[in-house]
Amino acid sequence: MSEMVELKPELDKLMMQLGGVLAARTVLNDQNEIVEIHVLSDLSKSPKQLVRDIQSAIMATFGLDIDYKLISIAQVNNNVVMPAVPYEPRLVIRRITISMDSQHVETTVTLAKGEQEYTGSCRSPLSSRNRIQSAVNACLASLQSYLGPAYAISLLDLQRQQVAGNDCFVVGMAYTAPFSESVLFGIAPIHSPETELQSVVMAVLSALNRPISKPQKAN
Repeated sequence: MSEMVELKPELDKLMMQLGGVLAARTVLNDQNEIVEIHVLSDLSKSPKQLVRDIQSAIMATFGLDIDYKLISIAQVNNNVVMPAVPYEPRLVIRRITISMDSQHVETTVTLAKGEQEYTGSCRSPLSSRNRIQSAVNACLASLQSYLGPAYAISLLDLQRQQVAGNDCFVVGMAYTAPFSESVLFGIAPIHSPETELQSVVMAVLSALNRPISKPQKAN
């Protein structure tokens, strides 16, 4: 089993050569058996596709059949949405990260205003619909961290619609501020399946960014 120890850096090196992979690490137990594979990637591939790529690459190179349950994928999006009006600071997307196992998906959304960051997370059962809902809930949690307890926000409706020939996420949000309540709407285009999470978070921000950026926001 000693050759498995020597194989570990080769496995990590191999995974680093796969498209979309930013970092990779293999974990061995005391018997030098592979028990975990952790991969950090961008959003250019879906987690399922990346897992299949990892399994295929390891099988083709080393002849090892890796159980997909051992592979944990975290995805990072570092695209920043710049504020439309320079003198009116807006919350922007700093990071969207996804961690998933065989049963659950956990999404963390980090928003930023200047140098200050606000982070929220949501963990839910693994499904394609829950993946989108988890991103919305994580975004709402980060927004709540920014707004504080005097404000309340909730999702009223989320739809995927075609607008001018483009797939878009359309959201309806309930927004409660001191002495006022309102229903707000937001929309964002879906450029590709790999950017769905970014798009749904942008739809939420398009609904809420203007009212929550006003100077009367309470801390």
